[in-house]
Amino acid sequence: MTLAITALGTVLTFDGITVGEIQSVSGARTRRIIDILSCDSSDSAVEKIAGALNEGEATFHCIYDGSAAGVYNQLNTAFQAATPTPMATCLITYPDTSNHSCKGIISSLGLPSFSEADGEVSIDVTIAFSGKATYTDKA
Repeated sequence: MTLAITALGTVLTFDGITVGEIQSVSGARTRRIIDILSCDSSDSAVEKIAGALNEGEATFHCIYDGSAAGVYNQLNTAFQAATPTPMATCLITYPDTSNHSCKGIISSLGLPSFSEADGEVSIDVTIAFSGKATYTDKA
């Protein structure tokens, strides 16, 4: 039996703004890798050690809501204001209630777009994460 869960119902909350109707999420966390080589290395091989953690960024592809109180308007306000200081709280909640929580800032907010004349209008919002994220297992 698989332990897979469906992505349906994944929600992003950014600075109190609930972003639903997410169609896809992409991004990666990275760790800086430090190359170590000294003149007394007997085998002339570079060794590696772990450096700083970078929570990276994630891009959320969402259905566009252009109403006055809609998500795009709220995200655009946060984007133009460069997000409150300190950084805004970002919470990604998955359908099984597990979640990622961190601080972040909107680094990119795409214009409403579409790929087909009869397709839905969508947006991409990219959030750069700051500091260390916390992952909480499902309840």
